[in-house]
Amino acid sequence: MLFMTFYYNAFIMGSLTLLFHNILKKYNIEDKLFGKFSVNMMRSFTCATIAHEALINYKYIILDQCLSNKIIETRFENYHNMFLSYFIFDTIILWYQVYLNIEKSIRLDLLFHHLLAITVLIIIEKKRMFGITLLIGLSEGMSIVTGPKLLSMYYNNKYWTNIFIVYRLLYLIIIRMAVIWPFLLYFYNKITLECEDYKKERNILLVIFLMGLIIHAEISWLHNGRNELTRF
Repeated sequence: MLFMTFYYNAFIMGSLTLLFHNILKKYNIEDKLFGKFSVNMMRSFTCATIAHEALINYKYIILDQCLSNKIIETRFENYHNMFLSYFIFDTIILWYQVYLNIEKSIRLDLLFHHLLAITVLIIIEKKRMFGITLLIGLSEGMSIVTGPKLLSMYYNNKYWTNIFIVYRLLYLIIIRMAVIWPFLLYFYNKITLECEDYKKERNILLVIFLMGLIIHAEISWLHNGRNELTRF
């Protein structure tokens, strides 16, 4: 299932990148396919879709926390495969941009974020705790402004650049750090105590370790965002 889902989503994301590239090329903003502007616009569009799909499906987490309803489980599994496909595709793009000399080196923070996400999603798939994927998916709402921020920086528009930076910081602090990650810990603890299918999969130490890595990355991005504000 993931195999077919990956190629389908890779085609969609590749087509989006090509579309944004042709638009930006028309305005002399970008000259190479898979340039940073079109790729970041693709990321913004894809992350907006991921966050939106997570938001509209949140009610099913409350209605069926143990995923006893196979229709809901299949719905979540399809979402999971789409989410995982995005991270695999975008990790390939990171390396491909270096190969084409579009970027001199890979952004290590972004590579770490992607590899951590892929690892977590593979663990979730093995344990079939697809409700957690939905919780993680909403965190991608922070990346909606990635492409527009890069364009505003290109045009040296400090006003909009600062708005996008502040949005990312507020989303990081208020939505991700204060709501999503604490609720994810609560949700994991609840389902592994109450759901028969998940009780044997309980590994709270692994979750705390992974959460520690996530929080470490969040704090790093928080400092980067604050530094960006001082520059712009």
